[in-house]
Amino acid sequence: MTAMVFILLFLCISGGIPIFLSLTIVCFSIFYIYTSIPLEILPQRMVAGVEGFALLAIPFFIMAANIMGKGGITDRLIKLANTLVGHLPGGLAICTVLTALFFGAITGSSASTVIAVGGIMYPALVKEGYGEKFALGLIACSALLGMIVPPSNAMIIYGSVSRVSIGALFMSGFGAGAVFALNYAVYCYIYAKRKKIVLRPKASWAERFAAARQASWGLGVPFIILGGIYSGIFTPTESAAVAVAYSMIVTLFITRELSFKELWAISLDTGRMTSRILIMVAAATLFSWLLTIQGITQAIIQPILDLHLAPWMLLVFANVVMLIAGMFIDVFSNILIIAPLMIPLLTSAGVSELHYGVITAVNSDMGNITPPFGLNLFITSGAFDKSYLTVVNAVVPWLIIAIVSLALITYIPAISLWLPSVIYPGISY
Repeated sequence: MTAMVFILLFLCISGGIPIFLSLTIVCFSIFYIYTSIPLEILPQRMVAGVEGFALLAIPFFIMAANIMGKGGITDRLIKLANTLVGHLPGGLAICTVLTALFFGAITGSSASTVIAVGGIMYPALVKEGYGEKFALGLIACSALLGMIVPPSNAMIIYGSVSRVSIGALFMSGFGAGAVFALNYAVYCYIYAKRKKIVLRPKASWAERFAAARQASWGLGVPFIILGGIYSGIFTPTESAAVAVAYSMIVTLFITRELSFKELWAISLDTGRMTSRILIMVAAATLFSWLLTIQGITQAIIQPILDLHLAPWMLLVFANVVMLIAGMFIDVFSNILIIAPLMIPLLTSAGVSELHYGVITAVNSDMGNITPPFGLNLFITSGAFDKSYLTVVNAVVPWLIIAIVSLALITYIPAISLWLPSVIYPGISY
């Protein structure tokens, strides 16, 4: 049966059937052929898969991100980042990384970061002599920070299929995001020195304070979200709802860069994006249930357990599996399908679910920049009117840096776990 499940899934996906529909077809087919379980139960399991309270945070975070993105916050964040690092070698490129970090802390999304940050920074980078290839790769790959730093939709999905606190996962994202941002910034610095790119004038402290004041309303979102969660005032889901209310007040009545008409359009767009994510969650939940009750999960894991591999080898295996899967399926499918298989395997070797959660979020997000089906590759190609192969070629050096960063996060747990261990009792590294 195990072979039949994955052969049928491969045939569906290779036939161009959407992932969520492929998973559903496989589940209904296997249950119909091999079990006596009434098929009426399967839609009930799918609905149950999206009833989790934690998942309610996703549409709220998407809504808040769309409001802040359309409400002029991106321009303010770029101006702030430019006043801080614009004068350094590679300053404009480092500014792009820093803006992606700021914007990611507001949106929790990788794809939206490409559009919002790249739309402004790409022409500026090319104009200053960084080259189209460098600029395309930088924008596509810096956008990964959007789903690594909190609030991260990938971490919410992982929290829904594991026993890990979403708040602890959010905390772990700071260290992981810092590693990516630092490594990207170092590469920007080296590239600019090698290309002898002309330095920008250094901003005065008055300019920096003015930029910080203008960006403060946008930067208030992560402080409200994380401050509310870790002070115990509200849950991650409640914090997402508060973020929506805050972003509406700021963009409608304070900065006044958003109208009620635009707000309605944003609401419709949020509904469409949410439906695409949750229908995938429903299908993947049903698929995971199939793997569990038919013993397929154990059948896959047991031969690996019998090899008695060292923890570091299991982590290599888990990373390779997710990296390969990320080449063909989206972030949420990757997490929902692979994580339930890997969690018992890794926890049996002493790897904490929290540490693996960070690795999962980072690894699955890297699928956005790996060919042939990386989402950021297609978005970057369309947004800047460049061929797909041009974008793939541009991301190669950045993908290598991302893999090095993933290795650091994987084998130095303290990078991700130190901050959660300070806040949450019982977490160690």
